[in-house]
Amino acid sequence: MADTIKCPNCSANLVFEPGAQKLQCDYCGGLFDINELKLKVEELTGEDALPEVNLKETEEEVELEHLDAIEDVGKTSDNVEFVCNACGGKILSDSSTAASFCPFCGSPALIGQRLTGEFEPKYIIPFKYNRAKAEQAFLKWCKGGKFTPVKFVSQENIAKLTGLYVPFWLYDMKEKVDVTGKGTTTRTSGNYTIITDYEYYIDGELLWEKMPFDGETRINDELMEAIEPFDYKELVPYDYKYLPGFFADRYDQSEEALKKRISDRCREYLSSEIDSKVKKYQTHKTTKQNNKLVKMKSEYALLPVWFMHYKYLGRDYYFAMNGQTGEVAGKAPVSRVKQLMLFSVLLALISVVFRFIAGLIMGGYVG
Repeated sequence: MADTIKCPNCSANLVFEPGAQKLQCDYCGGLFDINELKLKVEELTGEDALPEVNLKETEEEVELEHLDAIEDVGKTSDNVEFVCNACGGKILSDSSTAASFCPFCGSPALIGQRLTGEFEPKYIIPFKYNRAKAEQAFLKWCKGGKFTPVKFVSQENIAKLTGLYVPFWLYDMKEKVDVTGKGTTTRTSGNYTIITDYEYYIDGELLWEKMPFDGETRINDELMEAIEPFDYKELVPYDYKYLPGFFADRYDQSEEALKKRISDRCREYLSSEIDSKVKKYQTHKTTKQNNKLVKMKSEYALLPVWFMHYKYLGRDYYFAMNGQTGEVAGKAPVSRVKQLMLFSVLLALISVVFRFIAGLIMGGYVG
């Protein structure tokens, strides 16, 4: 059964409202603080509508005691069907999705057992940008559709903009740095050019805190890196009450699978740090490096991203927006028709200007 969070006033479904940072009922207008919702329910009904999680492990599944028995009514290796507890409709979900929507009644659907055990995040950053603000940012990013295909900025396509909690691994890294190299400086004095050779040593420790790596293969890594950084001061302990109204996925890339990406980024950061230390030399060359990773610790978190995928002339285009800071990234398609129209207009204007100038030279405007 796919679960929902009910309004303690009218029993309608609650969704998380980024602007208020509270759970909101669209039916009666109620707003409920995440941390006080449980107390509010007990005061109004005398019942605990959000019981503590009590896990039951079997060979096949992990269930939440407060959910009804999970009904696997169409299980394959990649997809599972769950029953919406609001309308009874069947929700088709892939194996990574933990929060979704019912396609029949629109109710937020929480598949709670997907984020338990080893898949339970330690932290979450709640969305701060709601759909309206995300749509505004999208239109501004693609300049209102001036050079993009008409369908790209259509309401039908904008409706595909998805608020997704992306699974991230946050790494704390410490590296022992031991670098030796040679540098030169050159200066001119009168008729002489003075070249000075130096030998430099760089040692110490570099510490990186909460370096983010998305743990989902379906998400473009470069796109996620482009909307960094997140403000980790707003990390809060994971609570599934932040999920209603958004999609959420669990990771499908373990810490082990990310080692190459981690190593590549650390080398990039280390190279940048070394360059900053030796930029006073006109030329420099590292002759020896004996660096050593002395600490690597990771924590699992869900981070907010507004995401859109668009296909145009056989190519894939993506838009992403940091759901906390508003940073955007992506590549928009360019309409060949609009390019041709613009070229035709410019050509016509050039022709008019040329004829006007020619007319002045010949003694009068040629109409």
